Amino acid sequence: MKPHHLNNHHVRHHPSSHSGPSGSAELPPASPSSPPPTTGEETAAPPRTRGYFNQSQLEDLDLAESVLAAARAHPAEMTDRDLTTEWLEACAAVIAEARGRSTGTGQSGTGSKKATTSAAATARSLVTALKQIQSAAKQKHWMLAEDGDPATSFPTDGYLIGSRLDASRALLLQSADALITRAAADSLPGFRTPEKITAVETLLHHYRATEDSQQDAVRGKELSRIDRDSLLHTLNHRRAAIQHAADALWPPAIEENRPVRKTFALPLNRTLGL
Repeated sequence: MKPHHLNNHHVRHHPSSHSGPSGSAELPPASPSSPPPTTGEETAAPPRTRGYFNQSQLEDLDLAESVLAAARAHPAEMTDRDLTTEWLEACAAVIAEARGRSTGTGQSGTGSKKATTSAAATARSLVTALKQIQSAAKQKHWMLAEDGDPATSFPTDGYLIGSRLDASRALLLQSADALITRAAADSLPGFRTPEKITAVETLLHHYRATEDSQQDAVRGKELSRIDRDSLLHTLNHRRAAIQHAADALWPPAIEENRPVRKTFALPLNRTLGL
């Protein structure tokens, strides 16, 4: 009996609804609410930048102003709690001073950044000039080494060849002083006139001045911050005193007290915590 052979062109292959172009399993289409497929590379969130002002302290200032306005609307009740008109006006003066200090601190920060930028630019100019001195020393060395006579050679010792000149402020100042002194004594190409040496000395002078200005700006910023923080400390204590006075005058969980308690930023159904 002859074996039964299937005729290939009579056989129909029904591709599975779950097979892809290569015959591999294919995932069903994502629904509109499905998240997009991940590639394994997460997009980094943009770095957070520090604001010009201290946001938390600005919120403290706003709260203090609001609470003070509520207290001024009830002078008799406040006086009965030893918070006299003079006391409230002194609190207003602290608020005004704190606002001014916050602005000053922000401006001090800007001044500090400008001073830092200026010092960095001056340092780059100075380092460039010092490297030109080094290049001139190397040029003179090779010019005099041409005949191979040690008696006429020009050693580059003391020119700090291969050393980093600006690893620190102290090192840059010392390196500049050393190279300027050597250049003035060795009559280097391009630095034979007093004017050329003076130009580098002027850069060194400017660098010293900008570094001093930078340090002054940083000190000023820190002092402004300390003054501002001290005022905010005082202000928060006075604001809390007003709120606790109002907390006693208009107790919580009483319907008719709710509007007043809101103006003092007090909890409506419980007393204010310490």
